[in-house]
Amino acid sequence: MSVMNIKLRHVRCFVAVAMEKSFARAADRLAVSQPALSQTINQLETTLGFLVFERTTRSVKLTANGQLLFESATKLNNAMDTFYCDIKSLQVSVVNEVRLGYLIGTAVDFMPDIVSEFERRRPHASLKLVEFDFNNPDAGLGSKQVDCGIFRPPLEIGDIQVVELAREKCVVCLPAGHALAQQKSVRVAQLLDEPFIAAPKGGVWRDFWLANDFRDGKPPKVAFEAATVDAELQAVATRKGISITAESTAKYYARPGVVFLPIHEMAECSIAIGFGDSSNPLVMELVEIAKEVAQRYMRLGMVDDELLSIDLRGLLPQAAHLT
Repeated sequence: MSVMNIKLRHVRCFVAVAMEKSFARAADRLAVSQPALSQTINQLETTLGFLVFERTTRSVKLTANGQLLFESATKLNNAMDTFYCDIKSLQVSVVNEVRLGYLIGTAVDFMPDIVSEFERRRPHASLKLVEFDFNNPDAGLGSKQVDCGIFRPPLEIGDIQVVELAREKCVVCLPAGHALAQQKSVRVAQLLDEPFIAAPKGGVWRDFWLANDFRDGKPPKVAFEAATVDAELQAVATRKGISITAESTAKYYARPGVVFLPIHEMAECSIAIGFGDSSNPLVMELVEIAKEVAQRYMRLGMVDDELLSIDLRGLLPQAAHLT
């Protein structure tokens, strides 16, 4: 019989009997029955073609050939123990790690609290945050770079589950000195002929922020493409065009040269967390934490109304009207 038929269980049983010098004690150590252990050793000796133990009614000891095998068998046994420990450690590290993607500028209010609460509940787990710009509005979900992602719908991704976390108003971002900047609010119709700052890639997400649902098929005037909030607002401040953004942008990204105004008729935008068919049990716990934290912030009110008409023109020289 070929030595290739020798399995790890044969080696483990051989080492246990050799160390215990007793089939009964070795069987207890391996948590197997003594007849099963004896059968395994017999299989090993049959495959080898020689005996490895000398058996009497009172003792068990290695034969000369068995002694020659014992050292290498012990090394293999120890190596497999180390290998199994490494596997267990790797399994623990994988199960205890969650990769959370997030779209830049999204959930700025409550993202720190989501992280803090997760770390409080799971102190031995690792939460890896991955930021994505407007080139990837799905926050890495489509490419499966993350276990879950916080983003702003709409998206064109199948096979993901989406849980809405919060809603907020849409606002227009205008350059200081723009004719509409003198108003307290605007209508969507007033914006449609303006040059727009847009995300770099097409799709339903870009279409939403270009207000394409209101255009009756007429294409928007895209004057500039920006991949980040900072790049978007810088383009507005330098009068390349206007943009539509979320109201929390007015709170966290306000700067000289830009004015934020509420938009009539436009639906609220939402913040959501999405996830695929993940086998990681921590994903659902993170989703629940995100829901709890977001609901708490929504009850408190995410953005104060007075922040929605921020005009910082006084900090800069008067800008020319954008036409």
